[in-house]
Amino acid sequence: MGRILKSVWFLLVMVAYSVHMLVAGRRLDPTAKAAHKAERQRKGCIALTRILGFTSEVHGRIPEGMPSLVVANHIGTLDPWILASRFKVAFVAKAEMANWPVISLVCRAVGIIFAHRSQVMKTNGTVNEIQERMHSGVSVLIFPEGTTSNGQQLLPFKTGGFQAVAGMEDGYVIPMYFHARTIAGRLVDENTRETITWSSPQGMFANLWHIMGLGPLHFVVRIGEPIAASGKDRKELARVSQKAVQDLMDEELTVLKELNG
Repeated sequence: MGRILKSVWFLLVMVAYSVHMLVAGRRLDPTAKAAHKAERQRKGCIALTRILGFTSEVHGRIPEGMPSLVVANHIGTLDPWILASRFKVAFVAKAEMANWPVISLVCRAVGIIFAHRSQVMKTNGTVNEIQERMHSGVSVLIFPEGTTSNGQQLLPFKTGGFQAVAGMEDGYVIPMYFHARTIAGRLVDENTRETITWSSPQGMFANLWHIMGLGPLHFVVRIGEPIAASGKDRKELARVSQKAVQDLMDEELTVLKELNG
């Protein structure tokens, strides 16, 4: 499937699925609606990643039955689609996306939680919404680097997102690391992995167009041990979580070196 056809098909399926989700979830109560959206998001993203030719494997798991904030590295535009195809989670995204054409529809359909970084009252509202979602049984996933990187190293974790779980007696942070293992069937190494990442000065749509031309991609997702939030403030949680994600990154790089001989 060529890039143009793949792009059109991806967009049509995404919009149609989003409209269906909005209609199907109208009469559900808030708790049931959160779980419904997370599950429907997962199924929709399975279809979308198949269109793109993406596959993935997961090492570890997100524990069930505990309020969890999942923290992952951020390498590209399509990260949420890749991860949502494997996990029933809610995402936190910047508030500006609520006004983007088409994307705003998708965000409403899947229950995106919008982060307002400059207004205190709205920021408090975001924290409350994250906590409500976690206590409804849906884990919430954030990208604490705050932006995408070239994948060669983690950027410093911003602490704001950790406020939602800081000090929570029954809350946990789940560290996660993911990256491409193969591109068009060829094993990547420490340098060629950068091919799929999105960083300045490349624009978002230029990155999407580039990725769609690479051929099938296979990703590896690594999940670490839960980090108890009880007794830890947001700064400590950010520091401990970054170390845990870095350890997962080092594990993947070690495996890549072994596979590459």
